Amino acid sequence: MSQQNKMRNKEERFWQEVELGKVAKFINGRAFRPSEWENEGKIIIRIQDLTGSITNPNYTSQEFDKKYLVKKGDLLISWSATLDAFLWDKGDGWLNQHIFKVKEDKKLLNHKYLFYFVKKSIDLFKRDTHGSTMKHITKGNFGSIKVPLPPLETQEKIVSILEKAEALKQKREQADKLTDEYLKSIFSEMFLNKGIYEKKLMDVCIKITDGAHVTPKYTERGIPFLRVTDLTESNNSKKFISKEEHKDLIKRCKPEKGDLLYTKNGTIGVAKTINWDYEFSIFVSLCLIKPNRDILIPKYLEFFLNTPYALRQAMSHSKKGTITNLHLIEIKKIKIPLPPIELQKKFASIVENVEKLKEKQKKSKEYINEMFNSLMQKAFKGELIK
Repeated sequence: MSQQNKMRNKEERFWQEVELGKVAKFINGRAFRPSEWENEGKIIIRIQDLTGSITNPNYTSQEFDKKYLVKKGDLLISWSATLDAFLWDKGDGWLNQHIFKVKEDKKLLNHKYLFYFVKKSIDLFKRDTHGSTMKHITKGNFGSIKVPLPPLETQEKIVSILEKAEALKQKREQADKLTDEYLKSIFSEMFLNKGIYEKKLMDVCIKITDGAHVTPKYTERGIPFLRVTDLTESNNSKKFISKEEHKDLIKRCKPEKGDLLYTKNGTIGVAKTINWDYEFSIFVSLCLIKPNRDILIPKYLEFFLNTPYALRQAMSHSKKGTITNLHLIEIKKIKIPLPPIELQKKFASIVENVEKLKEKQKKSKEYINEMFNSLMQKAFKGELIK
């Protein structure tokens, strides 16, 4: 056998695929009881703490089995409802249920290489289960995944490339946040705490109503029927109704270009100006707001309703049951600063210019994400490092 063939066989042997369960352990979290929650001690790491969607963590000063102890840098996988992988970036904590802690064989796997591989694998799980009822991944699912095992030196080179690509993603996200913060700063500087008289929403709008109180009969095609998920873009599923049913619904609630939609059930407090021309109807989970345009610019109203100040008002009025919801009377009572119409127009013009910039940023973000995903694909096919 030639030396070249020997080298090729050696490299192929190094890139053999092994079941992840044979080179890594998955440790499930503990089911902590509310009676064990405290205000101090080590954090009890829940899925909300990983995603950053909670501001009131739970702690405990008690001690538990060391297998549940999480250190900074540990690889964690949320495997129920929210499917994702994380590198814990805070101090010591205790692992809660519905999260795996992953401990790899360090002789075979680079820690960050495994993190990127798991992220890619979860994306494949999501793609394969899209539209199904599957909302969790079992230890068996993960254990059976085949992980490519190049030499550790090669893994380190792959990690180095992916980290640089990830840094670009983070810079893009930081730029997006700065853009949002810029608008918030401008709004605050122009309108908040400036002695501008506040008016209740019902006093500056022609109509505030909601959509269909009964779920209509959906059709395969027809008139779009919008729900909260259409405004929040949290679900790609679209609904349609017949023209006849649409004609009946718009007798009570007819959305028009320049009006606003406002989410009042589930995810509350998201506002969006209607800037499209097609006809549609809305569900009761959405509120239709028709501003008096002689005194209130829609784009100004949209921005205000999306501020934390407006959301705090909405939340203070909300009725908390199985889901968070607002009633129309509570929405009508939200107070809005009412500056001169020319000042509103000036702010609306700034918003429109920033939105154009954000659209360019969005395209840049999509390109960076595509590049990163492409690198991930090549990395674990042995095509990134030759």
